[in-house]
Amino acid sequence: MKGGLLILVVLMFVFPGFLFAQEDQTQGKLRLLEERVTNLERESEGLRKELALLKLPPLPDRLTLCDRVVPLWKDEGRERFEREFYPLLGQRGRLTILIKRYSRFFNVLSREIENAGLPADLIFLAIAESDLNPRATSPAKAGGLWQFIKDTGKREGLYAGEYIDERYAIEKSTRTALSLLTKLHNDFGDWLLAMAAYNAGESRIRSVLASQGSRDFFDLFINEETDRYVFRIAALKEVIGNPRKYGLAIEKSDYYQPYVTVRVRVESEKEISTSIFSQAMDLPYRTFRLYNLQIRKDRLPAGAYKLYVPAEKKETFIMKMQGISGITVQPLE
Repeated sequence: MKGGLLILVVLMFVFPGFLFAQEDQTQGKLRLLEERVTNLERESEGLRKELALLKLPPLPDRLTLCDRVVPLWKDEGRERFEREFYPLLGQRGRLTILIKRYSRFFNVLSREIENAGLPADLIFLAIAESDLNPRATSPAKAGGLWQFIKDTGKREGLYAGEYIDERYAIEKSTRTALSLLTKLHNDFGDWLLAMAAYNAGESRIRSVLASQGSRDFFDLFINEETDRYVFRIAALKEVIGNPRKYGLAIEKSDYYQPYVTVRVRVESEKEISTSIFSQAMDLPYRTFRLYNLQIRKDRLPAGAYKLYVPAEKKETFIMKMQGISGITVQPLE
């Protein structure tokens, strides 16, 4: 009897501990299962996002370029657009850079376009030409944001010499490009034809119009590069104008800072090192040259030059330059 009582007493102390141990193990297993479920949910969400990126987005319901409706409802029009649209979507790194550059140059380009009374969509022509890289050059030796070749630039009023090449001056080349596009629009009566002529040349587009009996760009049989060029501009407008729609959620804090400058006229009585200008602007020499890409040498002969100065550096620049003998400075705006 005493032995049975002893066993009972032992069980009273040990069994609850056993039960608590079992309960702790059960709770531990439940926690592990909950963690696994949470991890699986996260993985599944990640897979859903990856699948969403792999799935081709639908075409826009409606798309216009310079107020002309792009005929996406037609098989041929849709194919011509898709040929530019889908490969562009696959270039996510390039698109990220383009959107950031768009934020840098939007103010200056859209201001010039608005001042000229032209369609806002012309900004996308500059993107098609140069990826908004003002230093861009082509195998045909075109240069700048708007990719003027020397002969065309000179014809339209851009000076291109050994020391200064205005094809690379952002504001002046923009005004010149818009002036040329205005002339082309006046000649052809249509902005898409003006774009085509900007790419292929006026004479080629006149020949196409004369031989094919149509003045509708979408009905013309023209060289493939020009055909693709106009649709490329339309694709750039759609994607860059709607970045989040196409999975390009770039934070505004990551955009490049806007390009804001003022012009000054500097006249020197003698040859001058351009490093003097960067020092007077309190800028690294590289930064000064990026603002003044029209300068092609590190020294300039005696003469008068127009420089672009960051707006916040204007007063400092003028004050420092006025202290240098043989040099006069005049603000132009």
